[in-house]
Amino acid sequence: MRRRIWFGRPDDPGSGRGRDSRREGVCDCRRLHEDLCLLFWMQAEKERVQGGQLGGTRALDRAAARRRQGLGGSPSEIQGQERNEVRSAPAMNRLAELLPFNAGETIASYCSRLAAACGYRHARSFGADLGFRFQGLVVGDEADVQTFAGVLGTSVASLSPGTVVTRNRMTTVLGQQLSKTLVERQRLRFCPFCVQEDEKHLEGRRGFRAYGRVLWLVTPIRMCKRHGVGLVTSGHNPASAFVHDFAANLSVEKKNVQELRSDAAPWESDNLQNYAEARFAGLNTGAAWLDTLPFYVAVRLCEMVGAAERHGVRFRMATIDQREWSACAGTGYDLLRGGEIGLRELLATQLQRFHHGKGPPGGRALFGRIYEWLAHETDDEGYEPIRKIMRDVAISNLPLGPGDEFLGPVTERRLHSVWSASAEFGMHVKRLQKLVVNGDLVPVEDHARTPDRILLPADIMERLAVEARESLDIHEAQNHLGINERQLAALVKRGILTPHGGNCFDAQVPVYRRFIRSDLDAFLGSLQAVVTCDDDTRLSDIGAVSRKFNRAFEEIVELVLTGELKTVAWAVDNIGAAAVRIDPEEIKERLLREGHDCFTFRDLEKMIPVSYRVIQALVGDGHLATVSRRSPVKRTWHTVVKPDVFSAFRREFVPLSNLSVIRGWSSRKLRLHLDQAGFEPAFTSGNMPFYRRPEVLHLFPSE
Repeated sequence: MRRRIWFGRPDDPGSGRGRDSRREGVCDCRRLHEDLCLLFWMQAEKERVQGGQLGGTRALDRAAARRRQGLGGSPSEIQGQERNEVRSAPAMNRLAELLPFNAGETIASYCSRLAAACGYRHARSFGADLGFRFQGLVVGDEADVQTFAGVLGTSVASLSPGTVVTRNRMTTVLGQQLSKTLVERQRLRFCPFCVQEDEKHLEGRRGFRAYGRVLWLVTPIRMCKRHGVGLVTSGHNPASAFVHDFAANLSVEKKNVQELRSDAAPWESDNLQNYAEARFAGLNTGAAWLDTLPFYVAVRLCEMVGAAERHGVRFRMATIDQREWSACAGTGYDLLRGGEIGLRELLATQLQRFHHGKGPPGGRALFGRIYEWLAHETDDEGYEPIRKIMRDVAISNLPLGPGDEFLGPVTERRLHSVWSASAEFGMHVKRLQKLVVNGDLVPVEDHARTPDRILLPADIMERLAVEARESLDIHEAQNHLGINERQLAALVKRGILTPHGGNCFDAQVPVYRRFIRSDLDAFLGSLQAVVTCDDDTRLSDIGAVSRKFNRAFEEIVELVLTGELKTVAWAVDNIGAAAVRIDPEEIKERLLREGHDCFTFRDLEKMIPVSYRVIQALVGDGHLATVSRRSPVKRTWHTVVKPDVFSAFRREFVPLSNLSVIRGWSSRKLRLHLDQAGFEPAFTSGNMPFYRRPEVLHLFPSE
C-alpha cells in the first residue's frame, strides 16, 4: 500500500489531522517525484547520447543523490521502462493541480511557490533538481525559462507576461524598461491585504496561494488600488540563497501580516502611478511626450521634477519618505504631461535666480539636484533628450558658448554677457557696460548689476564690442578729421558727428567720447561728394572762412554739406575737413541774404517815432513782444520785434507825440484838449501817453 505524504506545513491552520480533511491538497508524492526523475533521466540520457554533457549530468547526479533519500526512489528503478509505458499525467497538469499560475504573477514567484509546496527549503535547489537555474528565471534567461516551461509542459509564450528580463543593469517589465533604482528585487514588496485574500480565495495548495505580482516589483507603483493602502517593503534582508524567493520570504513575514493590515493607512494613487499602469497595459496614457521617452526616464524625471517643485531645487532625497515621493511624482507628472513645454517653463523659472542673484551661473547652483543627477549620477544615454532640453534652455538664458560645458559640450552661443564679451573681444568690462546702457539696449538701472548678469543677444553684443574695440578716442578722431578739439566738439554738439556709446556727460552713464572710424569716414565722404572744382588760390579752408565772417565752424560745414555752394574744392595735400576749400565771396553773399526781417529798437525809434527810452519802456511793460535773432554780419544775438507784431501794435495805438505833429499843436495843448473831450490814454510808457487809434481817429481827418 502506497504511503501518502502531507505537503502542508505543520502549523497550517487549515491542515486538519483527519482522513477527510487531508484529502484536499494531498497528492501522490512518490508518483509525482518518480515522474519528475524519469523526465530528467530521459533528458540527461538524450544529452549524453548527443554528446552534450553541458553540466546537466552533474546536476542530475547530485539531484539523484538528494532525491534518493527524500523520495525513496531513483532513476535506476525506472530505467527499464519504455517511454510509452509511463502512465503518469504530464508534469504541467500535476504541478498545476498543486498550484496554478496566476495572471500578473512573475515566473520567479510561481517557481518559488512550487518549490515551497513540494517541500523545498528554497527555490534554487528546486530548480537545480529540475535542470534550470532559479536565478535564470529571475533575470529572464531564455534557456532557463524554456526549460522551466518544458517542466511545466507549457509554452514559453504563456509564461512571457510574468517574465522579468534583466540585462546590463536594465530590467524589462511588461515591455517597459526600468533602471535598477525603479525595481525592488532584493527585498519582499507586497500588499498585506492581497496576500491574505489570496490564501482565502485562490485555488491551489493552502499556505502557498499568495503570489508575487509583477507590478509589486516596480517602485513607482506605491499603492494597492484594490485596497487603497501603500505597498509594504520588508525590512528583512534575505540570505543570498533566498533572494527573489517569494514564498520563502513571505513565510518570514507572515507573522507580521496581521499587524501590517492593522497599521495600514489610506493611500491615494498619484497620477504618475496611473500613467505607469496605463503604459504597462498598453493603453492611451494622455501624455504623448512622456511616451516618447523610455519608461524609466519618464518616471524618474517626473519624480525629480516634482521633488524640485515641492521642496526646492536643492532638495535632499534621503529626507523624502514614500508617501511624499508619491506626492512629488504626481506633481511632476502634472507639470510634464502637457509635453516638453512644461519642462522648459519649469527650467526657465528656476533660471530667474541667476538674473536676480550674484552667484556663478553653474548648473548645480541653478538646477540643483536635477543637474547633479543628470551630470554626475548617471551617464545613461536614455536621459540624453532631457540633457539636451536643459542644455538648450541654459544656452537660451545664460552666457554660454563654445568651450563651455553644460551637461555636455556647448556648440553655439546665443547670449553674451558684458563679462564674456569683454573677455572674448578684449574690451574693458566697465566701458562695454556703459556702452550697453547708453545704447538703450538695457534699462539704465542695469548699470548697477554685475557684468555677468547683463545679457544681450550674441550678435548685438559682438557688434557693439567690435565697434568699441576699433573706435577712436578724441585725439585719434581729431587727427583722422584734420580738425582741432574745439571744432570736433562743435560738430558733435551740432549733431553732425555722434560719439559711440554716449556723449560724455550728456549720456545716461558718463563715458569718454570715442568715435567709430566708419562714421568719420562717412562724414569725410560726404564732404568729398560736394566738390565741384579744382583747388584755387582764391579759395580758403572752412576754418579761415568761419573766422573771417564771424561764423561758427559747424555752420560753414553744414552749408558745405547742403551741396548748394557752387565753388567747393579739395586740397590733396591736406587731411580730412582741412582739405575742403570754399569761396569766401560766395559765403558773404549768402550771409547777407540770410539776414532776418525783424525790427531792432533803433528801427522802431524811427518808425513810430519815439525815443529809444520809450521803446525800451514799451518792451519792458509788455506792450511789444520781442524775439532773439542773430545778426547776419556780427553773428551776435539781438532783441528784435517781428514785423507782424509791430503792425498790430501800430494799428491799435498811437503816441501823443504823433498826434501833436499831425495836429500841429504842442503836446501840452493837445493833451489838455483830449482830456477836456473825455479821451483818456490807453497806457503810458516812458512818460509817453498812448491812445487807442480808433477812438481818436475822427479828431484827425488827415491821419
